[in-house]
Amino acid sequence: MESILNRLYAGELAPAEHAVEGNLRYEELCRISLKEMDAFTKKLDEEARREFDLLMEHYLELTYMEKTQTFSDGFRLGAGIMCEVFYGREAA
Repeated sequence: MESILNRLYAGELAPAEHAVEGNLRYEELCRISLKEMDAFTKKLDEEARREFDLLMEHYLELTYMEKTQTFSDGFRLGAGIMCEVFYGREAA
């Protein structure tokens, strides 16, 4: 099997593109959320719908930024743990 770094460099690994899979509760909540969102937006006039769409767009941007930061923090933590394991002292 090819190394993780080579696969990452070649674009074969894209952690940000992975959806939650195999979690029935997550899938159920997604379906419920989409139904509720659809029902809610049908109650809005055109201007309010545009405002709500913009609000949701900003929320999704923030969520993406948070997930990116969380991934980076987790990676750094894991790398620090591995440094301690291999070198027997605290990582910088």
